[in-house]
Amino acid sequence: MKLVPVHGYAALNLVDESLLILSDLHYGVEAEMLRGGVWVPNRSTSRTEKVLKLLKETKSNRLLLLGDVKHQVPHNSQQQRKDLEQFFMAVMRIADVEIVPGNHDGGLDEIAPPEVIYHDSSGFTIGEVGFAHGHAWPSQDVMNSKVLIVGHEHPAFSFRDRVDKLHSESCWLRAPMIDHERYEKVPEQLIVMPAFGELAGRTMNREPLKGLGPLLRNGLADLAKARVETLEGLDFGELGNLIDLRL
Repeated sequence: MKLVPVHGYAALNLVDESLLILSDLHYGVEAEMLRGGVWVPNRSTSRTEKVLKLLKETKSNRLLLLGDVKHQVPHNSQQQRKDLEQFFMAVMRIADVEIVPGNHDGGLDEIAPPEVIYHDSSGFTIGEVGFAHGHAWPSQDVMNSKVLIVGHEHPAFSFRDRVDKLHSESCWLRAPMIDHERYEKVPEQLIVMPAFGELAGRTMNREPLKGLGPLLRNGLADLAKARVETLEGLDFGELGNLIDLRL
């Protein structure tokens, strides 16, 4: 099964299934920031155009969203509803949409078209690949997979350049998984997807190394040995060696 990152984007392509995989789009985040007194331009249209571009470039007729399609909880503002309605209308002209609900997706079914396919929040599998959002414990069936793909963490790594300017880059994390009493078996590798939403990102290369979801909070992945890769495919090595990185 050919699973490849899309160069330059927070996206995966499961080629054999004509499937494009995205996580953490967070439609409505701009409206939520405005409620808090911070104005940023609404990027929902450009975000949707980017999804359409990726569907066409990868020749995918299926779109899998690994949770947090929307941002505002528990309410749905008029702007968030409008942005989501336009998103679904555009993408479902050219692709079937499947969703693994995330912790921000309460009420999404009130907005999304009835044709959208929903998977359980504990995840699902395609062949030897498991998929989950990452905010909840995956099922044992999902953990029987060879590789598990999650979102939720919004991974990024930060570094300072020679003039002490701080930079932050979205990144992929590929971590070996560790046996745990909760599961009879665990996958060999955990892949943590970067957020597709432009305003989401959480620095991972600072001590203590920890995550938000139960897998990372409870030590089921060796974060110190996680490989850090940029969206352009640059491998920065193991996360444990990148604490307070200076270039």
